Amino acid sequence: MAGRRLELSPREFGLLECLLAVPGRVIPAEELLERVWDEAADPFSSAVKHAVHRLRAKLGDPPAIETVREAGYRLRPS
Repeated sequence: MAGRRLELSPREFGLLECLLAVPGRVIPAEELLERVWDEAADPFSSAVKHAVHRLRAKLGDPPAIETVREAGYRLRPS
């Protein structure tokens, strides 16, 4: 992935930026929704889950984003 250009949507970029700001910390989906989406976003939607899925696909293998069950998402330690 090093040196490869990624085409990210504004939301994907926002997600990655949030995760990079606190490496290793689990960020709840609700917090990501508040920080990356607008105030009209439905807190019961699966928007974060789908955006993380798309971002993982663009980042490639091994997956850089880890789902912490019932807690949120974090960047995997390198």
